[in-house]
Amino acid sequence: MNQTQQQLIQRAIQIIDKQGYQNLSLRKLTGSLGLTTGAFYKHFNDKDDLFKAVIKDLSTEFVEAISFGSSYPTAQLLQIADYFVKEMQMHPNKMEFLFFNEQSIAALKQKDLSYPFLDKLLQLIDEINIHSNLTKQDFFIQIWSFIQGYSFLIKNNVTAYRPELVNTTLTQMLKGEE
Repeated sequence: MNQTQQQLIQRAIQIIDKQGYQNLSLRKLTGSLGLTTGAFYKHFNDKDDLFKAVIKDLSTEFVEAISFGSSYPTAQLLQIADYFVKEMQMHPNKMEFLFFNEQSIAALKQKDLSYPFLDKLLQLIDEINIHSNLTKQDFFIQIWSFIQGYSFLIKNNVTAYRPELVNTTLTQMLKGEE
């Protein structure tokens, strides 16, 4: 990846974080870097192509930001949940983009392991779900639905974040699964 591509990705992340991905204009993006819209197309096929690159960068950043202090998969999943909820509070636009835009949803549907966060999450699900009667897909949906749902309740000020609730709930859901 060349320097201009990286600048476009980083500026797109800044805009997404402040204004939401729905408000990302290629004209404003390129103009903020002193580039023309035509120059953008030398580096990316279209906006979707840029979004895929942004998702990959954010996914990598997400996994690298978590200091996995335990080798136990359950503890690592709890760390992911805790980090997800905190990031949803501090950077709701960026998190919404990373986990809920069309490209992210397509990656989840296709089990695209080119996104480091998804790769790590599916690895943990595999390790934790060894003795369960649930399919990998059902177990993933159960765990991820709780994490996302709770995050949205917090984001929408329905409730305040309580780390002990996340820990207790996920521990109960995982009981006997590790």
